[in-house]
Amino acid sequence: MWRNMCFILLMFFSDSASKKKANTGISKSAKDLLNKEERRLTKEKIECSIKSLSIKTLDSLRAISENDKLIACSIKYLTDKPDSGWVWSNLGHAYQLIDKTNHAITCFKQTAKLTGKICPHVKEWHFIGPFVIGKTEVDGDPIEAFGGIRNVSKQRYKKDFVLYSELTKSGVVRWSTYKQSTQDELIKIDPGLNWNELVNALGSMAIMEWQGWVVGEFSVNEDNLNINIQCLGVHTVYIDGLVPVTGDVYHRPDYWHSINLAKGIHGIFIQLRTTAVQAFRCSLRVSVDSVEISKPRFLPDLYQGHLFGLYIALPVSNLHATKWLKITKCAILEQKHTDALTLHLEPVSIAPGQTLPAVLTLDSNREIISQTCEDIYLKVKLWTSAGQEVYPLTLRCRKSGESFLFTFMDHDGSVQHAAAIEPTKGCDGEVCAVLLTLHGTTVPPQNQADSYKRMVKGKFVFGYENMWVLAPTRHGAHNWEGPGSLTAMTALSRLEEMTKTKYWIKYTSSSQHVIFAGHSMGGHGAWHLACHHPDRALAVISLAGWIKKEEYGDSNLFFKHDISTSHVDPAIKQVMEACIAENDVDRHISNIQHLPVLARIGALDKTVHPFFVRRMYRLLKEWKVDVKYSEIHNKEHWWWDTSETNDGGAVHDKQIRDFTKKHSTLKSAKCSPDTKESCENSGGDLKYSKRLNQQRFTLTVMNPALGEGLHGVKVLQQIVPFRKSLVKGKVTESMVEIETENVRRFDIEKLPDIAWKHQDIQVDGKTFSSAEMKGVFGKDHLCKIDINHWSLCDGMDGERSPVNFGPVRRVAENKFLIIQGTGGSISIQNALQEFAVYMANLFFLTSDTLARVIKDTETSDIHIDEFNLILVGGPNENVQTSHFIDKVPINTGIQLGQCNFTEAHSGALFIAPHGESRLALVLMGNSLEGLRDVVSLASPTIPPMTRSPIDADAEADAVT
Repeated sequence: MWRNMCFILLMFFSDSASKKKANTGISKSAKDLLNKEERRLTKEKIECSIKSLSIKTLDSLRAISENDKLIACSIKYLTDKPDSGWVWSNLGHAYQLIDKTNHAITCFKQTAKLTGKICPHVKEWHFIGPFVIGKTEVDGDPIEAFGGIRNVSKQRYKKDFVLYSELTKSGVVRWSTYKQSTQDELIKIDPGLNWNELVNALGSMAIMEWQGWVVGEFSVNEDNLNINIQCLGVHTVYIDGLVPVTGDVYHRPDYWHSINLAKGIHGIFIQLRTTAVQAFRCSLRVSVDSVEISKPRFLPDLYQGHLFGLYIALPVSNLHATKWLKITKCAILEQKHTDALTLHLEPVSIAPGQTLPAVLTLDSNREIISQTCEDIYLKVKLWTSAGQEVYPLTLRCRKSGESFLFTFMDHDGSVQHAAAIEPTKGCDGEVCAVLLTLHGTTVPPQNQADSYKRMVKGKFVFGYENMWVLAPTRHGAHNWEGPGSLTAMTALSRLEEMTKTKYWIKYTSSSQHVIFAGHSMGGHGAWHLACHHPDRALAVISLAGWIKKEEYGDSNLFFKHDISTSHVDPAIKQVMEACIAENDVDRHISNIQHLPVLARIGALDKTVHPFFVRRMYRLLKEWKVDVKYSEIHNKEHWWWDTSETNDGGAVHDKQIRDFTKKHSTLKSAKCSPDTKESCENSGGDLKYSKRLNQQRFTLTVMNPALGEGLHGVKVLQQIVPFRKSLVKGKVTESMVEIETENVRRFDIEKLPDIAWKHQDIQVDGKTFSSAEMKGVFGKDHLCKIDINHWSLCDGMDGERSPVNFGPVRRVAENKFLIIQGTGGSISIQNALQEFAVYMANLFFLTSDTLARVIKDTETSDIHIDEFNLILVGGPNENVQTSHFIDKVPINTGIQLGQCNFTEAHSGALFIAPHGESRLALVLMGNSLEGLRDVVSLASPTIPPMTRSPIDADAEADAVT
């Protein structure tokens, strides 16, 4: 009996303590609200008829906008369980919708007391999928046919709701849920398909890539918060299905982005795209600081105690949701192991929510920074409109014989870096050729440069005796095409500039005498650069290099499993394919017809099958190229030892060293740093003129905007754009005979080893004397007046030329600005800024690109004629757009010719000429939804990597 009594007493006290604890966090105003609303609902005979209430039930009512029932059921739920912060947010959200502001304020205050100002993460994710997807960035979303994700997500609590997918056995997919317990938890979504069965049945690994949507919610319980969001593993998230925010596919936890949100429950919508299993994580926080500096992705080294690269890209995030951040100056507070360095920057503004790599420039009051070549420790201070920030940096010092990193200003105004190794002995005339070596996927540039090592008498020797080794890099999945190729060629020019102007560098590099080399992705890059810059090339070394991404395994198939294959007009598909043809090295083999080539691969390579190198071998032989091909017995994709231990391995063994030695020697090469003359006139091994007696060549061009010429001939304009153009030449001692196909204009550059200015030239049967041709070299060009008539021309008369050809990705191939419109309502202005910041952050996170955002009304202090432009908003929203809309056949409407696009989701993306040599890219829509669809074309991804925005190879001008 006593035992039972004790039990009863204990139970009584426990229950009493529980009720006391449950009511501890409930404010008096919240209690009063519950009591008052309970009486009101009883009086008005409004009741919650749902017997078994749960948070999921309440969420489902909110999802389908059953607001009255949501209020009644939330009151009922909170009467029994008043400590549920999420239900208080639900109730506050419902009151906001019916303008009961005071009730909403009470609810959100109660939520903040229970759970904090915001939810730090989504508690439950809802997933629907998988659906098929193609490899191009512009494939369709199958959910759009059923109203789009914002409408479909309202059905996520209905068990009988289905969508349709050819990936599943039943042909249907349903919503499923994934719980998240902590802020740091990684969500892994596995569709649970039999991938082996699909791969075997369809004969395609690409079928394993799928798309789908996840939707989650979080609450904001106070206004005017600096809310930061970070989503890893995905490239884009949409807040409330409307505002795009940049994610980071590479899972780097360094960068947060601010968002401006009112109190309430907000949704995160993420379009997933992955192979097999998707892993992602989203976190939220309230930021006290409005400025955050992240670790630079790379820094320049000192070399032999001297400054070589001068630039530092310091990522600065503006974490304020509404205020712009201005950086006005910088300085070095402390420096260890030297006192010789100074630092400066050009003032720059950073938009709300943007991360921008601020460009700092190093300088010194003396030549030698560190006599003993010690690492330099710096404390850098930035002055900003939000206060002062201090950040530590360390600069390594590298010695002679070691690789070193240097930074440089790239073609697009961003800071990039490369690794280099100086010649170990020297070159005749103090000018050396360059081995431009391109790395494979994820290989850092210093690792690529250090691969050129071998063991000599027990010590590693790096590089070559008579040649510079240059290993550039660019973050992202560029495949050494587009921005990757331009960065590589810019690094080549910058190395020549630096070695010419630094007296302590004994041997100058020549950007005009290059052996293009690379491994894997870099092997493709070697083919690509040599085919488009053949007049610079001494030789080509492609190791395990594939031909084109669209045919390399299943990594980037063109229109195979795409949703859009059932909708796209064949003519549109033809245009899209034409936009990527410039990267097909097999179409351009004629351009390297006269170059020595070494192509090889491991016989057991399972990453790049020997099939691709064998194919290039066959094509090169068809053109009678001097090519050496070998499959290395018993080797796979990479190896360190070919025949002997530490003999140079995959990229630097005896075969490769003998090949480079044979083709890298420059005779009597010399250029003077005093006169700063170009090294292009140096070098005595005249690769063209020594065979001048009888030589034929064929220049192949798919897009004149890419690359340089062959034998001095450069196509400037085509008759039919993006179709193959040919220039076939025959050079003799007395005459140059040229035949053209699909060429409207071409130029002839004066090369040091081609004496064309002393010869007559015959073009498609019409002869121009050597006297007439004098004006062509360096000034005029040849143009086709009509189908049978060639003439000398001195200008393009406003026509398009290589500097302003498309496709749209060209706009990011020079320095550019993103100009946001400021017209329209406050909501439109906010949206335009959010779109601009989204694209700017994408540029930075995908390719380390400097993308400045400015307002259309604040361009007077900037020489915008020196930049390409990305204009966000039509002429009614962006005053700068009105300057370009008249240059293209698109009216504000949106109307293209006789086609009038009146649907609310219509948008246009197009390029227009900007001045004589620049481009403007306009993004506009007849509604915010239409503009949002156009902006989404900038969303790049080819998992597990991403291309730079608007660098989707198949993206031409578009109306959506």
